[in-house]
Amino acid sequence: MALANWRHRRESGGCGRRAKMRLYHPPQLPRGGDTSMWRIIAAALVMTAAARADNWPRFFGENGSGIATGQKLPSPIDAKEHVRWKVPTPGAGNGSPVLWGERLYLQTAGTAGSGRAMVCMSSTTGKVIWETKLSGDKAPIHAKNSLASSTPAVDSARVVGIFWDGKAMELASFDLEGKQQWKTPLGPHKSQHGCGHSPVLHGGKVFVNNDQDDSASLLAFDAETGKKAWEQPRRAFRACYSTPLLRQGKAGTELVVISTAGPAAYEPASGKLLWEHNWKFTANPLRTVASPVLAGDLVLASSGDGKGDRHLVAVRPAQGSSAELAWENTKAFPYVPTLIFDKGRLLGVTDKGLLLVHDAASGKELASRRLGAGFSASPLLVDGVLIAVDEKGSLSCLGTGEGYPLLGKTELGEAVIATPAVGNGGLFIRTAGHVICLGRKDKS
Repeated sequence: MALANWRHRRESGGCGRRAKMRLYHPPQLPRGGDTSMWRIIAAALVMTAAARADNWPRFFGENGSGIATGQKLPSPIDAKEHVRWKVPTPGAGNGSPVLWGERLYLQTAGTAGSGRAMVCMSSTTGKVIWETKLSGDKAPIHAKNSLASSTPAVDSARVVGIFWDGKAMELASFDLEGKQQWKTPLGPHKSQHGCGHSPVLHGGKVFVNNDQDDSASLLAFDAETGKKAWEQPRRAFRACYSTPLLRQGKAGTELVVISTAGPAAYEPASGKLLWEHNWKFTANPLRTVASPVLAGDLVLASSGDGKGDRHLVAVRPAQGSSAELAWENTKAFPYVPTLIFDKGRLLGVTDKGLLLVHDAASGKELASRRLGAGFSASPLLVDGVLIAVDEKGSLSCLGTGEGYPLLGKTELGEAVIATPAVGNGGLFIRTAGHVICLGRKDKS
């Protein structure tokens, strides 16, 4: 149904206060014979395309879009009827799993806090194929954090992860049989909440957004050797946990990162700053946990804190200059979960348990409904169905047509902080005690 025909809907239990939103400029579309913008948008769509049916290579899927197609998941999903397998998690942690072919990868910590590991599991049976251990000790963390909250990144040759031993971080690479290829120290980590950075693989490099309290930098390493390719210092405020993504700009591919300093883009080959937007907070600088979102020609960055303050900006990048602010919102958007951009809409779930839908071009709220408990895991859009798992383990499936109907709700019976992964017709969920694969048992 056309966006213009969707009606604003606020159901019982929905958000009780209107969003504070300021609109600056509408999105610019190409006119006449100018097709350059169309080429940029087309390239961006390719870059943010839904994940291949067999791969979910990084946090939030292919290029951090949160979208998958060709999965044929049952709808609605039933946590009992559709269990392909369920196995105890081989260690503690809140990091999300990633998928390459028929192998699932995740990071763990010892249940008593000692030791770290990269674990490879069969995506068809849940059996542990290999586990490579690293050192690590217990350390203070936020109540919703863990000692293994990072999500690895994987491609056809390697899986890489950021490990925190309780004091310092290191970046390590393993071949797909578990042999450590290299390990590079990233230095001490400073944050009251603990660690939770996740790497990105692209173009033969590994990228790390290393934003800490009072220290921040963007780093690139050679994926084959672990040798540092470049380091770009950034303005430091507070530790942030967002994961970068790639965007196709006028001059080529851009590495987009967000932090308390604001959204910015860098040249992947050299680390050259391409554009930035300086966040202008009305009070204290806020932390970024959710990752950036590409919405047509806009880049969205959201921030917040535990007190309930929120600030989202939608900016229009301009090569070689500051990005133009299109609109901003200081009330409605999530702090921890990442948004999904789909067909001109922003789909999101909030830390307080709401589903929110906004027009991406203007920031106008289109729909709101209560789903249940608060969310830390980001929602996923799988074959047109929105899947959201709250912190108590309630899994909701919602349609994306008018009214965003609830198709079904099922209980996993365990707490969930990690964002699920999707691939091979399965939904892979890391709970407090298990890794679960849900899907059609016949895979047809």
